[in-house]
Amino acid sequence: MYKSPKQLRAQETERAFLSVFRQLLAERGFARTSLEDIATRSEQTRSAFLSRFGSKKAALFLLFDEYCAAVSDLMRQISRQVQDLPDAKTCVHLMSASFERRLIDHFASNRAMHELYLEDLQVNERTQRIFMELVELMRLVQRHHLRSEPCTDAGAFSAAQVLVTTNYNYVLKAMPGLARDPSIRHEMIARMVVEALKF
Repeated sequence: MYKSPKQLRAQETERAFLSVFRQLLAERGFARTSLEDIATRSEQTRSAFLSRFGSKKAALFLLFDEYCAAVSDLMRQISRQVQDLPDAKTCVHLMSASFERRLIDHFASNRAMHELYLEDLQVNERTQRIFMELVELMRLVQRHHLRSEPCTDAGAFSAAQVLVTTNYNYVLKAMPGLARDPSIRHEMIARMVVEALKF
């Protein structure tokens, strides 16, 4: 079981390991990054890494928790702005652009988590939790800006999925047909998401 280090030297070692691990994940992905790779590049030992984290997957979860915290904070910020924004499209445009920035900042851990998902087709509880926070934000947009529309929970779930999947695949460079200009791209995504919200 992971425990956050108390001593300064242990904290520095952990940061060094995680920094190297993040770099290797971005370059090679999860499966192709070995404990030996991490140890060599961080100038530590394999056993020191295992002693610190217990496993490669546990270290990945720490990195992904950083992403989840950043996205959760972002959604709290946006939820406080929803009623002051002029319409649903403006809300979703802000969500899309902000979410893409978080994905870019935390690309390595997202890519690795996707790899784990593809291995066993099981959605990690961290991913479920953050997705449900986004669904709740979509419900808030429905309540404040789409009162005259026959909005449903299915619309909120679908809208969240469109936002996440489109942005993730764009960052992954798997959607080269999307507009490169961010303002145009997020306008297009916002329009798709708003249509989903109305379902």
